[in-house]
Parts: sequence; C-alpha cells; structure tokens
Amino acid sequence: MCGICGVYNARSGEPVSPQLIDTMTRLIAHRGPDDSGAHLDGPLGLGFARLSIIDLSGGHQPMCNETGDIWIVFNGEIWNYKELRKDLQEKGHIFETNSDTETIVHAYEEYGVDCVARLHGMFGFAIWDGPRQRLLLARDKAGKKPLYYTQLNGSVIFGSEIKAILGHPQVKREVDVQAMADFLSVRYVPAPATLFKNISKVKPGHWLLFENGSMREECYWDFNFKQTEKHSIPEYIQGIKQHVHRAVEERMMADVPVGAMLSGGVDSSIISGIMSTLTSHKVKTFSVGFDHPEYSELPYARMVADHFGTDHHELVVSSSDLTQYWPLLTWHRDEPVSEPSDLGVYLVSKLARQHVKVVLSGEGADELFAGYPKYVVDWLARYYHILPPVVRNQAIQPMLERLPYSMRKLKTAARNISQPAPQRWMNWFGIFNGALKEQLLTSETKATINLDASREFQHWLDNNPQPDNLSSMLYLDTKIWLPDNLLMKGDKMTMAASLESRIPMLDYKLIEYAASIPSNAKIKNLKTKYLLKQAFADFLPETILTRKKMGFNVPTGEWFRHGQRDLISKLLLSDRIRSRGYFNDAYIAQMVQDHLDGKTNYQAQIFTLASLELWFRVFIDTPDLEKPEGSVEELLMQEQLPAGV
Repeated sequence: MCGICGVYNARSGEPVSPQLIDTMTRLIAHRGPDDSGAHLDGPLGLGFARLSIIDLSGGHQPMCNETGDIWIVFNGEIWNYKELRKDLQEKGHIFETNSDTETIVHAYEEYGVDCVARLHGMFGFAIWDGPRQRLLLARDKAGKKPLYYTQLNGSVIFGSEIKAILGHPQVKREVDVQAMADFLSVRYVPAPATLFKNISKVKPGHWLLFENGSMREECYWDFNFKQTEKHSIPEYIQGIKQHVHRAVEERMMADVPVGAMLSGGVDSSIISGIMSTLTSHKVKTFSVGFDHPEYSELPYARMVADHFGTDHHELVVSSSDLTQYWPLLTWHRDEPVSEPSDLGVYLVSKLARQHVKVVLSGEGADELFAGYPKYVVDWLARYYHILPPVVRNQAIQPMLERLPYSMRKLKTAARNISQPAPQRWMNWFGIFNGALKEQLLTSETKATINLDASREFQHWLDNNPQPDNLSSMLYLDTKIWLPDNLLMKGDKMTMAASLESRIPMLDYKLIEYAASIPSNAKIKNLKTKYLLKQAFADFLPETILTRKKMGFNVPTGEWFRHGQRDLISKLLLSDRIRSRGYFNDAYIAQMVQDHLDGKTNYQAQIFTLASLELWFRVFIDTPDLEKPEGSVEELLMQEQLPAGV
C-alpha cells in the first residue's frame, strides 16, 4: 500500500520540476513512510511514497520495464500476480524483482490498456508510456483504492489523495457548491465529483487514458443481477463458503505480519475465524469501543477472540478524542468526515500499527448479502404504493407524523417508503433531504444547484438496469455507498496510520457470485444476510449469529449534549459559517437548540454540518495547505472571517 502522484504537462510540454513532485509526495508521505521515489521525463513527473508489504527489498518505485521507457507508480496489491508473471515469462518478458508492481508493467507491454481487466486486486495506478506519450490512470473493480485527478490548462495532475493535487501551485482550493449540496444529502460526494471544484475521482472499475490532447474513459468491469443461477440453498451456501475462504486466504499474502479488525459482528468474525484456521500462530485482532457501553461492541469482539484464540487488543474512545482528532481526520479524509466512526477506525488503526502492517476488514458483506434492515423494510414499499394516493397522503402520512419522538425510526421508514425509487433508496442513509434541505439552504444557494442528489443513482441504473428493487439497492450500494463512503473511510483512516487494509468480502469473484443468487434467496422470513449466516452457522458462536445488528455507531448525540455542547454551538453558530452565505442561520440555530434541549435527535445533521464547516477551515480558509496539529477548540481560537469577505 502506498501513495502515488504525478503531473503530465501534455499541452505545454514544460518539464516537470523535481521540487513540485517532492512537494506533492510529501503531502501523502503517511501512506508510505518506508521509501519514496520520483521519475522525471520532460513533461511527465511521477512521485511515490511506499509502505513495504511484498518484496521488501525489491519493490522500489517508480518502476520501469526492461528498456526503461514505460514507468509505473502503483498503490495496492495484485492477488493473481504470480499467475500473470508466469504467463508473461513464457511470452519472453524478463523480470528483475519479485514484486506485483513489475507484473503490471509487463502486462501493459503485452496487452496495452486491456491489462487492467486482467488484474485481480485492489489498486490505483498510473502508467507512463514514453514511446506513445500517453498516461493511463486505473482504479480497481470495487473502488477499494482511491485515485483523483484534475485537468488544468492542458495538464493532468493526479494523486492517491486530493491533497497531493492541491500541492500543485496552479490548483485552486475552491468548493463545488453542487457537490456540497449532494454531500449534505448523503454525507459523501458521489463519484466522479469531489467537494473541490474541478477535481474528480476515477470511478471504480474504470480507466482513463490521456493521449493526443484528449481523455478517454472506459468502464472495464461491471456486474449485474440479471444472470441469476437457480440452485438449492445448500448449493448457494457451499459456494459462499468456498469464495469467502479463498478471498481471505488470498489476502493473507504478505512479507509482513497480518492482523484483523474485529468488531464482533458477523462479517469481521468470519474473517478472523478463517484467518485463525490458515495459520499456526495466533492472529492479532483489534477492536474499538466507546465510553457509552450501549454503543460498544467490545464484549462481542472479546467473545469471538476467545472462540478463535486470537491475540486480542482493544481501546475505548471518548468525546474528548473526537474534539482532539476531528481536524486531523478531516485532513486525512480530504473531504468532510462523513461519519463519526472515522474516529474509531483511525484510533484502532494506530493501535494495530504497533503490532502489524496489514489488517483484513469486513466491509462489503452487507451490500452483497442484504445485511441492512433497510433491505427488508423497502420490500414493504411495493404494498404501500398499491394504496390510492389520497389514502397515503391524507390519512397515513399525517397520522405517522403525529407519532412521538420515541417512534422516530417508524416515522423515518414510513417517509422513505412513500417516496419513489431511487430517491427512497438514497434516503435510507440520507441526512438533509426534502424539507430539511429546503429549509437549510438559502434561496441564493438553491438557485444555483439541483436539489435532487439522486441523479448519480439514476445514472448507474440507466446504464445497467437491474431486475428487481432489492437487486437495484444492492447494486447502487456497491457502486456508490461503498466506494464513495465506507471504502474511503477505511482507506484514508488506515493509511493515516500507515496501515494497509484489505477487504476480502469485496473480492470481485465473490461479488459476481453473490449477484448470481436470486433476490428471493437472500432474505428469508424477513431475516437479513440469511445465506451468509447460514454458511457459517457451525463456525461462529450462536450469540454472534443471532444478535441484533449494531453497525459502527458512535454516541455523538450524547457527546453533543454534554461534553461538546459549547463546542458545537461555537462552530455552527459562528460568524465564520454565517459569512459563507450557503445556509439559513435561523434554521441551524433552531436545529442545534432543539437537539441540545433533547426535543429531537439531530445528531447526524449536526455532525454533517460541523464536519463540513471544519473542512472549510482546514482546506478553504487557510492561506497555506497545512496539516492541522491542534484540536477543534484550538482551531476555533483562530476565528476570523475569510479573506475578501
């Protein structure tokens, strides 16, 4: 796992300075503290920061082919590199290292851009083809590794993190107001946009080719739920077990110690357990809990650790940790911290890094095997929409709105199923939508944007329609929710601690297999993640299989009402946020007051707004691009209006 960056001055032909590449590389040095390197070739410059995992002595980058005219910078791991290497050697390619990076270079020589589709792994990389004067950027199938770029005055600037791009002196740090509005709706920015104007993501399963003054984009991999295979439940269960076991085994490949993140949920427990069967030593597992026991899964993690005999480590996070690290988390995210759980992931990653350099994590299983309650509740929408509109709008909805605050989950579910798709699918994890968004934004802001953030959701479905509602939800979550939110959290927070995270459940073969299973086999008797739990029913403790899903919840609502009460008020009711002109000040003030008084629970909305405001202060307001070293309180002490206001 590493950090990459680069510049290609395609139009001007101006040589790239070594100082520029050094500056960009230093901004992402946390991704690779073991080694660094650069390659300059006239208008092309590549930078690299290395975290050594495979071929510790021979994997220096940038790396080239035998003739020194094709160069690569590569972030990630390739699981099938040994098979590819053997095939390429049989075709006459000569290798000088044992690294997976060199395999990509030779695969490009042999297959051109088609080499990307042959790679089984997690990656973001850039290849410079000197003879053809072309630059290839590629991102892995599921979007586990990030890759960003911008085009500026005929130049291409790219990096594993946005801050590397911002290190270029001609790149402006400006907010994209439409992307900001979308962020407020779903707490992340759907690709290809980012919160920075004119900076984009390479989409999962895509590559970009810059050649002859133009850019070509191609989707090299996708999946759908149309080609379902009819088998018996035992056959599906056996297939799942085989794919998951293989995926875990492949991801234990490393020349350094490998551990596991263990939440105590089904997915991470399966992974930790399989790892324990594949090694003779105790697997090191790592867990995080919170200072409010009702939010902590530590007892379940300990149960699993005892069950499999792991070498278990854990920590407890408090409200003071959030105020201390929030600005730093914002810096590492490049965009606003989308969820409070970023804090737990970052701190447990720091703990894990004291013992290992690689961890396996359990993200992705909910999106493959229908693990969220929303998948069951949304099934009711088909029946709700059979009712006449007058009954829904004039009888049921008003009655539900009068329900007490204690029944807010029922009210939320009723609001969502009353909406058409894909808006309701977006809103299951939404923050500011409908009336909330209308009231939050000023009329001036609303005049410049599209309020409907479901555009990208519809775009994916237009390009690849799915056969039923559950399949559509799973597809969208795998294409948007995972790569633009959860996987970015995992990558940015672990790499902030110089730790590599691997995601077995998002193995592309497992994704394709899960998609081949009919929807009616994925949810049985209103039970979520039915097949995966059945597949490992004789492997996990019964309590883990049957306990209620918690998710990675953080007690921010309580923290905001107590230890961080003054901090939130100072942040969201400040002159600085009012000066931006995007939000209705009175509405924010009322929302904050209602939450602090315990009248309602706006913790998600308050956290989202506070994260956005901190992002402005870390990336937009400051004259220089610098990593914040202090807490939120220290940042607030620097209160002043932005220049020019």
